[in-house]
Amino acid sequence: MNASAIQTLFDYHYAMYDRIWESAQTLSAEQFVAEGDYSLRSVRNQLLHVIEVDNRWLARLQYLPLPDLLEENVFPDQATLRPTWDAIRSDVLAYTRDLPDGDLAEIVELDFPQRGGKQSSLRWQILLHVVNHGTDHRAQILARLHELGAPTLEQDLILHLWAATPSVPPTSQGEASLDRLCWQVED
Repeated sequence: MNASAIQTLFDYHYAMYDRIWESAQTLSAEQFVAEGDYSLRSVRNQLLHVIEVDNRWLARLQYLPLPDLLEENVFPDQATLRPTWDAIRSDVLAYTRDLPDGDLAEIVELDFPQRGGKQSSLRWQILLHVVNHGTDHRAQILARLHELGAPTLEQDLILHLWAATPSVPPTSQGEASLDRLCWQVED
């Protein structure tokens, strides 16, 4: 895994959440906090959870104290949550854009009392987990948005990549350039 691939994944992660936010903006404040019967129950709680988790993983990766969990009642509507979302999003994207390839293979030591105590993971594994966690919650949010009558979207990574990258020109043999299609995989 290289830093460019990580940046691409985080660009995807937040681009899909930008689209989730567009859909969430069509909800009334009451719908935004209305509880469903699954997982974190409301669109607001799902978005709050994702940004808290992204922020806490960022702190762990930087060996900083964990930020406090956010109080959901402080965010009664989209307008109150969005500035916090945007600030944390900006911090995470800045971190991933400044990350050198060599740091991805570093072992990050973690203390997770609720998960058996001391844990360790490679930095790239943690970053991949953050994006994967976000995908899981986007799926839950999309289901809730659909229930509430808001527009939804496809969130496939490949569709994002196709939209973000110009077509791969064929080589003289009519085949796509392998260098343009593949991510470099390193451990």
